[in-house]
This record gives sequence, C-alpha cells and structure tokens, in this order.
Amino acid sequence: MTAALRDRQKDRLCSALAAVEPGAPTLCEGWDAHDLAVHLWVLKHDPASWPAMVLPPLRGVADERARRIRERWPYAELVDRLRADPGEIACMPGDAREGHRHALGEYYVHTVDVTRANDLPEDAPDAALQEALWKRVRVAAPALRFLNSPGLVLRRPTGESARVGRPPARPGTVVTGEPTELMVWAYGREDVATVSVELVS
Repeated sequence: MTAALRDRQKDRLCSALAAVEPGAPTLCEGWDAHDLAVHLWVLKHDPASWPAMVLPPLRGVADERARRIRERWPYAELVDRLRADPGEIACMPGDAREGHRHALGEYYVHTVDVTRANDLPEDAPDAALQEALWKRVRVAAPALRFLNSPGLVLRRPTGESARVGRPPARPGTVVTGEPTELMVWAYGREDVATVSVELVS
C-alpha cells in the first residue's frame, strides 16, 4: 500500500516538474527545476555522487557529474525518464523495511518545492498519505531538526502527538500541523509550512 503511495507521489512530482520551465524556481536554495530533476536522477542512478551528500570535500566531483547529466538529456526528457522509473530510490536501500516511507517523504517534499515556489495547484492529501507521513515524520524530524528543536513534540490537529526528542533541559518545541505540513517543516521549509510552533517548559 505504501509503495503505491510512493509511486503516486513520484508521478505528482514529475507532473509538477513538467508544468514548469527548467529554470523555474524551487524551494531548494540555489536550485532551479532542472537542478532538482538532476538531484532526483542522482539519488536513483548515480552511486558515485552519493558520498558528496555527507562529505563536503567531494562536492566538486558531484557537481561535475550533475553537469554531465544536465548535458546528456534535455530537461523534458529527463523528467520523462524519472516518470518512467520505478519508485524506489537506490540510495535508500533499507527503505522497504520502513514501508517505503523515506522515498515517499522525499518525493512529497520535493513536490512542494516545485508547486509552492511556482504557485501551482496541489492535490489535497488523502488520509492514507497523511498516515504514512505521520509515521515518517516521527523518524525524520529528530535527524533533521535535533539541534534546532530540543525536546521536539509533533502534534496533529486531532490532538495526537509524539515526542521525538529527549526531554530538554530548556524549553521544548511543540509543532502542530497536518503530517504533510510537519514534513515540510521538518525538511526546513518553515516559510511555507502551515504549522504553529511554540516553546513549552
């Protein structure tokens, strides 16, 4: 079931990319739509570039490989290739153990990166997507927001909540929103995430 959600979200992302020009802005700082499409291709097909994601000194190698991808295929063809790909993301080999939710979250946030930067319409998230991303954000948020959000508590509008960090020595952070919006916030897109953030003792 979650694999189907993942694949559907990949198709939504590709549709968003196809709806804009290659130079269109995204919410990824410094990246246009073509850069984002190349990034997705790299995640799925270019293991030689993956070490640069955690080792900044290798950034130049990854940039050169990304440049070659941009030159190899025109933007529209690259998007078509991504759409024809299966939904798995090769650099996430353990994702199946998490029910494919890591890839789902990646696709969802990058869809928002395109739609909200370009005022494109967004499909209303259904209950299945909200539930899958509620499970995912509780895994992703501690890794992505640990230093900036001590004692993090995520809360849904229904009142359901989850503590995803250790109780802090100083005030903790409670972030309230739908799981889709909590994902957007956790990935650092605070300016466009529909959430409320409060400090509590």
